[in-house]
Amino acid sequence: MTLLRQKRIGLALGSGAARGIAHIGVLKALEAEGLLPYSIAGTSMGAIVGAMYAAGIPVTEIEQIALTFDIKTITGVGEMALAKGAVFSGEKVQAFLRQYLPATFEELLLPFGCVATDLTRNRPVRFTSGDLIGAVRASVSVPLAFLPVVMDDAVLVDGYVCEPVPVSLARHLGGETIVAVDVSGDGTIRLPEGEPPNPAVRVKELRETLRTGTAQRGTSAFDVLGAVSEAFEGRLAEQALRDADVVISPAIHHLTGMDYGLAALAIQEGESAGLAAAGAIRRKARR
Repeated sequence: MTLLRQKRIGLALGSGAARGIAHIGVLKALEAEGLLPYSIAGTSMGAIVGAMYAAGIPVTEIEQIALTFDIKTITGVGEMALAKGAVFSGEKVQAFLRQYLPATFEELLLPFGCVATDLTRNRPVRFTSGDLIGAVRASVSVPLAFLPVVMDDAVLVDGYVCEPVPVSLARHLGGETIVAVDVSGDGTIRLPEGEPPNPAVRVKELRETLRTGTAQRGTSAFDVLGAVSEAFEGRLAEQALRDADVVISPAIHHLTGMDYGLAALAIQEGESAGLAAAGAIRRKARR
């Protein structure tokens, strides 16, 4: 009978900010196909979605959280921390996480881990036990956007800097068939015809993005930085994806990391990609 047991599925949910909402659709598809994960590893937005799922929150409830999420709940004038080296302090991110997650990894229902980057040693830090809120908060600390997390003599920023798709961690957590979900951006900017490049940071445009939850990427300093980060993230992701058994790549790579207003589209594309990959996952998981 042991020979007939399906290999344990480990999910590696990648970074991608708003694009990472597609992870919810992937989870919906895998549940519908009876392909339940044994363990989950996540980076950045993958850490948030993965931790919620590992905590036992139904995927339909996670979907509703994403569909009703307002980016202003974790940003705003009271969150500004420009004098300290970031746009936002991240305190509201921590408060958001406390609403939905238990305090420790040990309280989760599934093996779970997440990745952050320690800038004092230039290396990834993989969290699998202890302070869950602090670990996920560190994993989502996008440089310059949110203040780093100082923990255990380390200065921690977003895990995408070193390990955007945590395939090796998913395997370490007991996964035998590793399903990686790539939600990296395409690393491009778009210049309207006849418009010269303009590196100026327009506060009005930033406010409009926060108000609407969507972003039209142009050529401001923030836009260029976003595209460069995506290009860097995508190249790192390519290396990790080679070690996965199945790669799911929802058609959301053209979205920006601020397109939270397009959550429904991201979930739909994630679900479609997950359903399309179900056959391959079954074959890989078959003993």
